[in-house]
Amino acid sequence: MTEHVPTAERGTGRSAGRKFDQRTIGVLASETGAIPLIILGLVSPTFVKPGLMWVLVLIGVYTLVSAAITVRVKRLSDSGFAILSFGGMLGVAGSALIITDDGSAFAVLVLLAAIPALAAMDSSLPIVLGFIVTAAVLVCVVVTVRATSVTAWAVGGGAALLAIMVPTYLVTSLRRRLTALIDQHSRLSVTDPLTSALNRRGLLDSAVHLFRSAADAGRLVASLVVDVDNFKRYNDTHGHSAGDAVLVEITRSIETTVPPDSLVARSGGEEFAILAVTDDAAGLGRLADDICVAVATGTDATVSVGGVCTAITECTSATEVRTLPELMDQLSAQADQLLYAAKAMGRNRAETAAVAPSHWRAGPHPSHTAPSGGSR
Repeated sequence: MTEHVPTAERGTGRSAGRKFDQRTIGVLASETGAIPLIILGLVSPTFVKPGLMWVLVLIGVYTLVSAAITVRVKRLSDSGFAILSFGGMLGVAGSALIITDDGSAFAVLVLLAAIPALAAMDSSLPIVLGFIVTAAVLVCVVVTVRATSVTAWAVGGGAALLAIMVPTYLVTSLRRRLTALIDQHSRLSVTDPLTSALNRRGLLDSAVHLFRSAADAGRLVASLVVDVDNFKRYNDTHGHSAGDAVLVEITRSIETTVPPDSLVARSGGEEFAILAVTDDAAGLGRLADDICVAVATGTDATVSVGGVCTAITECTSATEVRTLPELMDQLSAQADQLLYAAKAMGRNRAETAAVAPSHWRAGPHPSHTAPSGGSR
C-alpha cells in the first residue's frame, strides 16, 4: 500500500503537469466541506463554549491553509498527506471538545472516520494503521471528557470507533481486491493462459536481465527452439483436450530441466522458445539433449530442439547495432534452422551450434506476432 510518485515530481514543489489523485481529491473535499461548518459555528455564539471561540477560529484558519496547500500541490505525498491529515484530526477532536451541545459534539467526532478511510485509498499500511490508532485515541479522549455516564461513554465511544473502523476496512478490502485484479491482469499479459509459460511479450520483458547477467558473468546466451513432434497427428488421434494437456506436461518437463534462471516461453501452438545462460557450446548441446530426454520420458510426446549460443555485448550508442527484439529474432531464426535439421534427421533429437558474437542496444519493444507453430 505505497504511493508511487513520479521522480520528476518529487521535491519540486511545482504542480505543473500534475493531476489530482483520488486520495487528494478526498482530502480536498473533506477540507472544503468542513469550512461551512466552521463558519456556522463562528456566527452562532452559543454553539461554542464561552471563551473558546478562538480555538474554532484557529481551526478554521488551519483548514483554509490546508485546502490552499492541497490545491497547490495537487498530488499529496504520503508525508504531506500525513501532516495535513493529522492536523485535521486534531481540529476535529478540538471542535468536538469546545462545542456546547453533546449531540453535535459526537456528530462532529464521527468526522474522524474520514481520514483513515482516505489513507486506505492510497497510503502505505503503516500510515493507515497510524491514523486508525490516532483516531481511536482522540475518540477516547473526547468521549471521556464529554460523557456524563459510563453508558454514554460506551455508546458514544463505540459508535465513533465503529464509524472509523468500518469504512476503513471496506476501502482497504476494495483496494486489495483491485490490486489483486491488476496483478492478475499483469501476469496474464506476459504469460500463456494454457501452460503458464511466458508469452512473447513476457520473454522480451525478461530477456534484458538475462542478457546483461550473462555479459557480466562472461558467459554465453543460449537461444533454443523446441517443437513438439507430429503434434497435429497427436491431436487428431487423442483429441484437442489431450493435446492441451500434453502441452502443459511438456512445459513442466522443460521448466524442470533448464537452469533456474532460464526463460521458457510458448511462442506458438506447439512451439517453445527458451533463453538460457551457458558456458560453452558443449553445455548448450547437453541442455538440448536433456530437454529431449525429459519430454520423452515424462510425457506421451517427443520434441525436436534447435539451439544456438553466442557471446553478447551491449552497446549504448551505435545505431547500426540491433535492438534486443531484433537480436532475439536473429538468434531464434538461427535456432529454427537447426530445428529443421533435427526434424529432417528423424525427430526427437537436438541440433545445436555456437554462432558469432552478437551486439545489441537497448530500445523499445515493438509489437511482435508469435509464430503460428505449424506442425513439423
